[in-house]
Amino acid sequence: MRFTCTLCGDCCRASPVSLLPHEDVILREIAERLEVPYKSYNGYVMYDRVSGYNLAFSYVMDLIDGKCPFLAGNLCRIQNLYKPLICRSFPYIPRQVRYNIDSYNRVVYATVEYGLSLMCPVIKRDKSELERLGELNPGILSEYMPQEVEAAEEMERIRSLFLALLSTLWRLGVVDLEAGRPGAPVYNLYLFLARHYPDLPHILKIDRVMKRLAEMLEHE
Repeated sequence: MRFTCTLCGDCCRASPVSLLPHEDVILREIAERLEVPYKSYNGYVMYDRVSGYNLAFSYVMDLIDGKCPFLAGNLCRIQNLYKPLICRSFPYIPRQVRYNIDSYNRVVYATVEYGLSLMCPVIKRDKSELERLGELNPGILSEYMPQEVEAAEEMERIRSLFLALLSTLWRLGVVDLEAGRPGAPVYNLYLFLARHYPDLPHILKIDRVMKRLAEMLEHE
């Protein structure tokens, strides 16, 4: 038994899309260059007493007219350009993400719970067999949906990287973190970190995405 996407497009119409902070930057740039409508809002934030900003750890891309703005028919228009990690991991997605502040050790970390989404018709079809085998058994899932599990692991590696870099800045006294403060201006965490870690866009391969975008526009 192996998961195979049927290209039904249901997941692209089901709900707004959760993004890591660098993904909001990437998709906003792509949308502008492709003249695609794009709306997003920040998700979880922590307040930095030094800068006076709420740092946004996540974003949510809104559906427009009931669907992802990058959906063309039932296909993703940016499939080969940059597809968000949660789209790549679907239907294996984070059901709950908790961001934690350890003020004593000056560490920020996340605990994430993953699950299989029943919004996917393939999962509905295979649900009883997956439950019999042990739905969230790592070995079974890696065999059943290897690409999706790999995307989820990449998502968590990047999330952990952001939090590790931010924790280093905290221990160095560059930031001083607490729970989000209502009314404070919001700053994208990726953009904030990139000011202190200039190699971050290269590490995340954002420069490659922008290069592919430019090449695609040249050939249109």
